[in-house]
Amino acid sequence: MSACESNDLSKWCVIGAGPSGLTALKNLLQCGIQAECLEREDDLGGNWYFGSSTSRVFESTKLISSKSLTEFTDFPMPHEWPAYPDHRQCLEYLHQYSNHFCLREHILFQNSVARITPIKRNHVRLGWQVDLEDGTTRNYAGLVFASGHNHEPRLPDITSGFSGPLIHSAEYKSPEVPHVLKNKRVLVIGGGNSGCDIAVESSFHTAVTFHSTRRNYHVLPRLFMGRPSDLRGERLLKMRVPLGIRRLISQRVIARTIGLPKKHGLPQPDHSLWETHPVINENLYHRIDQGTIHPMPDVERFEGNRAVFTNGRHEHIDVVIAATGYRVTLPKIHAAELNTKNGIPELFMHLLHPEANDLAVVGMIQPDSGQWGITDLQSQVIARMILANRIAPRAEAWLKKQRKQTLKNHSILKSVKLLTVLPKYLGFLSKTSPLRQKISEKCFLQFLTMFVSS
Repeated sequence: MSACESNDLSKWCVIGAGPSGLTALKNLLQCGIQAECLEREDDLGGNWYFGSSTSRVFESTKLISSKSLTEFTDFPMPHEWPAYPDHRQCLEYLHQYSNHFCLREHILFQNSVARITPIKRNHVRLGWQVDLEDGTTRNYAGLVFASGHNHEPRLPDITSGFSGPLIHSAEYKSPEVPHVLKNKRVLVIGGGNSGCDIAVESSFHTAVTFHSTRRNYHVLPRLFMGRPSDLRGERLLKMRVPLGIRRLISQRVIARTIGLPKKHGLPQPDHSLWETHPVINENLYHRIDQGTIHPMPDVERFEGNRAVFTNGRHEHIDVVIAATGYRVTLPKIHAAELNTKNGIPELFMHLLHPEANDLAVVGMIQPDSGQWGITDLQSQVIARMILANRIAPRAEAWLKKQRKQTLKNHSILKSVKLLTVLPKYLGFLSKTSPLRQKISEKCFLQFLTMFVSS
C-alpha cells in the first residue's frame, strides 16, 4: 500500500512496524484512536526482518531473554517453541501477532519518512506534517516513534588506522557475509552481547579470533538446571529479595554453571552485577578455555594491518569486526522537538515528551529482561493518556505540571522505575475501566498520582 496526500488531523501516526510499532498500533486501535503505521520496508518485523536494510540480526541470532519475559502481554509465544527462539521464530511471531489483531491493513509499507515538521497556526501546534521520500505528505494529530534507535553505527576513532577490511556488527550476517572469515586472523572489538556472540561464532571458522574489550563484563548462561536464568531472577525480583542478596545468589549460579571470570583467566569486572547489562552467553568461556578465542585488552592503535593493544602486545589482523554499539538517534525530526540534550531525548516516564501531548517514543529503553512486553505496557500508557487528555482538561494541566517536576528523575537508559511501577499502574487501570470506556478525570488523577509518586 502506498501513501497518498492526507490532511486528516484526527489520526495518529506510528513510525516503524517492528515489535514496538506493532504493539503501539494495536493499543491505539483497541482504544478507539484512529491510527496508521508508516514502514519503509516492504514487510513488518523491523530489526527481526532478516535481510532487510533495517535489520541488525545475523544468521545465528536468537533471543537473549526467554520467551515468557519477551512476549507481548496478551499474546504468548507458542508453547512448543524453545525457551530462547531464534530470529526466524521471532519474525513468525510478529506476523502472527499482526494477523491476530488485524494490523496489516493499517500499515503503509514502503513509505520512508524524509522529514517531520510541526503544523502551527498563530504559534500553536495543531499537529505534525510527515513528508515521505516519494514526495507525498501526510498530516497527523500525533506521533509515536517506534523506529528503534540503532540507526547510526558507532566506530572507534582508532579504527581509521586499520588498512584491512573493517565492518560494524550491523553489517555482520555470518562468517561468510560480508567477508569470508575462514582461516583469517580476526579481531572482534566490543564486550557486549553482539561482540561476544560474533567472537564465539567466528572462532569456529578463523585461524584465530582475538576479542578486545575495554572492560570485562559479567557473563550469565541462558539456562540453569534446565530453566531460563532470567525467570529465576524474575522470581527473586517478584519476591522483593534485596539487590545484594540477588547478586549473591546470581554469583553462586554463575559459579556452578559457567564459572566466574577468574576461573578462565579473566579479570574481575569493574562493576557489580546488574549495574549494567550482563552478557548472556554459555559458550564464551568454553571457547576461551579451548584457546580458540584470545581475550585482549583495549586497542591502543592500528598500524596498517597490525593492532597494538594497551598491554603492549602487537598482532597481525586480517579483518576487524567492531561491535561497538550505536549512537542514540531519532532521525527525520529536529532534536529540539524531542527535548534532546547531549544526543539523548529526555522523556517523561521514558516515553512522553515532557510538555507536549502529541509526541511519544516507544521502545527507547534498555531493560535487563525482554523488551517487547514492556513496550506493550508503554503503548497502553500512551493510548490511555491520549483518551484521558481528550476528556479531562484538569488532568491534562496536572499532567503537564508533573512532567516538568519529574523530568530530571527520568533517564532514557535507566528503566528500573518504569519496570517496577508499570505493572501496578496498569493493574489499577484494569480494575477501574475497560479499554474502550472513557476514563474519568478523578480516576485519571488517581492512577497518575500513584504512578508518579511510586
